[in-house]
Amino acid sequence: MNRWRKIGCSLAGLILGMASAHGQLAVNIRMNQSQYLAGEAILVSVTITNHTGTDLTLANQGRTPWLDLVVKKANGETASSLGRTNFGAVKVASGQSMSKTIDIAGIYHLREPGTYSVSALVRSGGADSSGFISNRLLFNCANVRPDWSQKVGVAGRPGKVHEFRVINFTNSRRSLLYTQVIDSKTGVSLQTLNLGEALLFRKPQAAVDRTQTLHVLYLATPEFYVHARVDVQGRFVGRDLHKRGGGGDPRLMTFADGSVKVAGSVLYDAKAAEAERSQIRKISERPPYTYN
Repeated sequence: MNRWRKIGCSLAGLILGMASAHGQLAVNIRMNQSQYLAGEAILVSVTITNHTGTDLTLANQGRTPWLDLVVKKANGETASSLGRTNFGAVKVASGQSMSKTIDIAGIYHLREPGTYSVSALVRSGGADSSGFISNRLLFNCANVRPDWSQKVGVAGRPGKVHEFRVINFTNSRRSLLYTQVIDSKTGVSLQTLNLGEALLFRKPQAAVDRTQTLHVLYLATPEFYVHARVDVQGRFVGRDLHKRGGGGDPRLMTFADGSVKVAGSVLYDAKAAEAERSQIRKISERPPYTYN
């Protein structure tokens, strides 16, 4: 009887020891949304809280990373990795927390539509080498039919063709506008950019200029239109705000020289507007009476 009591006490001690060990680091992950357009950045915020009672440095141990983001498909298979990732060493003071935001679309192939899960594993490098596991979050990647598309050649690369796409994607009850640049030969998305929230009772406009730059004009608020530009490699190259002019809604116009400009609008100058508001405040601060 004593033998079984000793074994039971040993098991209980082991379980309590494991619970204590797993309480030394608290790992939590957070995502701002659960619906993504396949190909866009998918940001995961990892927060680590140090309950060890001493300052802690988290660093790779040889080829073993201190942080892993584990992404799995709906069938339980781990998503295909894009290669090794080095997050660099970090220090977490005793009783303090640190956060790191990571784009898991830069770590895993997440261009296929479907449901995925993500969790974080943190290894402290000490006795708890098995690591501390975070909560698990589900997210979905979707493909959406473009509202507008145009194929263009790539300057300096004969035979190379990219396709611009403009996509409206409803995400968390918001209508977001995206641009994509697709390799026409492989169908692979080279870049997916979130332009921001759009009010779709005014249809977004798109055109390509002589430099193979995509121009997108869309209504972002009841007052402002956004004129965004993206180059043929998918790089964001500019953004202006416009207000309605005297002749109705702003519109994109392509001119004889191949340039694309916004017509029928007033370009919004944020600095000038702020200076004007400041001047109005100064006038309002004048005393109600003046004396000679």
